[in-house]
Amino acid sequence: MDQLSRLRLRANRTLRITLAWVCVSVLGALFEHVALVEQGVPSNLRQHVDERSLVALLGGLLGGGTYIFLLRPRLRGLPYLSALSIMAALMAPVLVLTGAWLPAQNDPMGGDVLERLFSLRWLTHYIFWTALMGGTMLMVRLNDQYGNGGMAHLAGRYHQPRQELRIFMFLDMRSSTSIAEELGHVRYFQLLNELFTDITDPIVYSRGEIYQYVGDEISVSWPLRRGLARQRCITCFLDIRAKLKRRRAHYQERYGIVPAFKAGFHYGEVTTGEVGLVKKERIFSGDVVNTAARIQDTCNAYGVDNLMSKDLLDLLLPKGKLPVREIGSIALKGKRSAISLWTIEPEAANAEALKEKAAQ
Repeated sequence: MDQLSRLRLRANRTLRITLAWVCVSVLGALFEHVALVEQGVPSNLRQHVDERSLVALLGGLLGGGTYIFLLRPRLRGLPYLSALSIMAALMAPVLVLTGAWLPAQNDPMGGDVLERLFSLRWLTHYIFWTALMGGTMLMVRLNDQYGNGGMAHLAGRYHQPRQELRIFMFLDMRSSTSIAEELGHVRYFQLLNELFTDITDPIVYSRGEIYQYVGDEISVSWPLRRGLARQRCITCFLDIRAKLKRRRAHYQERYGIVPAFKAGFHYGEVTTGEVGLVKKERIFSGDVVNTAARIQDTCNAYGVDNLMSKDLLDLLLPKGKLPVREIGSIALKGKRSAISLWTIEPEAANAEALKEKAAQ
């Protein structure tokens, strides 16, 4: 896993949370100013905005950063309300102990901690920041729900069909039928859920977008430029392979098997758009999707765990050397013309080596 990419992505999310909190705080300052003026109480709008913006800036960097870097990896496996309850419980002592919402020295409430804790003013601030954190957690989860392209999806980017160049990676677990028969439906479902959890981070940190889950298959997509940069689409698969290798003892002990995935890569032009009214879903339409799936299906025939088209390889090589081996021109099922396929050699390929070669 590229630690720098992980750090960059988390820092970017923290900054976006901070910006959102500052915007909400400015609106809150404006509403408070209007309410005070309507009641005939003197109010300085600029002072309200400055004070609230500073608090929101610090709160976003510290609170948002703590959530993204430390708490989110532990809470994202829980239901939303359970995770929110834990965050609410953690925020209560923090707001008291840090003195973030201590009353002014001339406040008649005094400075006693218990008085602040049970005061209406403290309760109001506690509800405000809990609601703000709850909204933040919800938006992060919605973004996770739709993948790395979630915000574009929510913003209506694909309300009208768009033509795009995209890279696709189709992942499929090896020997899934026999494994399902051996484990039974319940334990097999548990295995898939654990596997998909393990491989999520490599996909996220490569900035891939999970297109769909179909049984034990996962389809991942990148806009062309994003997937080519730092050879992210290939690094993603190598990180998945490395993580499952590190976790093989766990899977062997718990399920009696060592899971492995095979992958097919291809790129091309697709039509991207949303379908449905009640349950909107983004879909990709184009020959490249079917071709990537067919390439993945061909892995078993040649005893490899990955295959990619020569078209995609030609775009990846200028970004850095790859330890590849030519398989040959293969006539894929359902395709009229043969396609040149290549594989990344497993003994030479790992994420760190790929990173070093790409930097040369």
